[in-house]
Amino acid sequence: MSTAAQISANRENSKLSTGPRTEEGKAKSSRNNTRHGLAARGFIVLPGQESAFEQLEEGLQRQLVPFGTLQETIFARVLECFWNLHRCRLAEAQLYINSENPDIDPLNDEQNAAKYARIHKYTRQNENGLLKSLRLLGKLQTEDQFRHECFPISQEELEDPETFNKSPHSLSAACDFEKVVASKTNQQKSEACIQRKNLKARTDAVIAEIQALGNPNFQLEADLADESDEPQTNEPIATPVAA
Repeated sequence: MSTAAQISANRENSKLSTGPRTEEGKAKSSRNNTRHGLAARGFIVLPGQESAFEQLEEGLQRQLVPFGTLQETIFARVLECFWNLHRCRLAEAQLYINSENPDIDPLNDEQNAAKYARIHKYTRQNENGLLKSLRLLGKLQTEDQFRHECFPISQEELEDPETFNKSPHSLSAACDFEKVVASKTNQQKSEACIQRKNLKARTDAVIAEIQALGNPNFQLEADLADESDEPQTNEPIATPVAA
């Protein structure tokens, strides 16, 4: 259960960058998971690339605006994929520059075909990872925006943990509350429709009984043909009509 203090802390933390800032931190980051170059799970920042990495990170942070630990974690994956795609382009360009015959189009370079194929493989992997991560981050941010737009958090919810725990904001960030609301609305409409059908059946039964007693002109003042989705709140009033 989140408290007002935790919410405030999360907002402050979301303003911080996910990447290293000091030279020592960048150096450590550049050596993370170097077991296999482009497939590494960390950020590989070679000497001279620090500025480009920092600009990419700051630009993505400013545009994607991740909030909270979950969004920050997914944002790190987005940043990783973007950066690896940049490295793939550099690697392909460097391979072409260092080829024995720069007049040969890379598409026809049989000698370096395996190396180009490996680069293209990692390019596709990071493109797929980027699209999935962006969709997931967008889904979480849309869900968060939906809760705040449709159910604005009140001062009482911020100050009272018990009240806050009953609000949509206390649910898991992965919970699709929009679907929950839509499902509940459809359920209420279905129940209202069933109530109208039951009411009409009872009314028809009453009419049949009264007509059987000798008043065939008996009518109701209620509009039984109403097809709206709103449940009927007023009971129909039976009024006999003179023959």
